[in-house]
Amino acid sequence: MDLFLETPQQQAERMLRQQQRLIEMQMQGVAAQPPAQNVTPAVSPAGGLAPENYSVQQDSYAQELAFDKRRTRRRRVGQRLRTLAMIVLIPLGLAAIFLVSYALTCILNGASPGEVLQHLSALGQRLGDVMTTIRTGWES
Repeated sequence: MDLFLETPQQQAERMLRQQQRLIEMQMQGVAAQPPAQNVTPAVSPAGGLAPENYSVQQDSYAQELAFDKRRTRRRRVGQRLRTLAMIVLIPLGLAAIFLVSYALTCILNGASPGEVLQHLSALGQRLGDVMTTIRTGWES
């Protein structure tokens, strides 16, 4: 169902209102141009061209509809970027929290800065060994 259908009587009333507005604007001294008629031919259900029963409202909303489509597209892109950022940043944040808590635990247990670095490098070595084991298991 098309919401922009207009009966001939409604079209005549609309044209009369537009003419009255034009006369009022000319009376006020405003140099106004007559509104452009962007009436598109309607297609009847039979497939042929129907008499001109569409109003210019359909064309006047074209800019608003285009803006809404762009806004919706931007929202979707932004939402996907936020989701991707969360997928990447949450594991990185958890890894950083783990490393900081591991280093603080070592410090609280009395380790010197050199020993903390040794513990962190040993942790990295163990992580590398686990990754190598997983890779060899995956390939075989």
